[in-house]
Amino acid sequence: MPQTDAILAGAGVLPPLFSCTATHHDLDAAWVHLTGELDITTAPELERTLHESQQLARLIVLDLRDLAFIDCAGVHTIVNASIRARTAGRRLILVRGRAEIYRLLTLTGSSDHVDIGDPELVQKPVGAPQRSLVARSLLKCG
Repeated sequence: MPQTDAILAGAGVLPPLFSCTATHHDLDAAWVHLTGELDITTAPELERTLHESQQLARLIVLDLRDLAFIDCAGVHTIVNASIRARTAGRRLILVRGRAEIYRLLTLTGSSDHVDIGDPELVQKPVGAPQRSLVARSLLKCG
């Protein structure tokens, strides 16, 4: 149980459930949104989702804004996906989330191996006209 779980359980509050959803529109971009806690038990789900998305899209946006917790297994999964994307001529961009998530990426040296965009530069695609704009803007900010 991650430390945040123990603290929240002691306070009578349950941690947010992990959710990993992918939105694929076309070959331009896929949007993967995370919520809850990314840890050793949930990292395989993210790995599967990112692998499938990288098969379908050239640009993957990994939205960390609603991620409450990440451990080293989660960081490892993200870095491996970023390296795999580059090797395949594709791109994985993280949308910066909470400060503590970014801090772990920085402390582990992982921020050197991933592209990170600021949330105000990125909007989740909701329809066909926006997705191409999102893909183009993300390609420019790396």
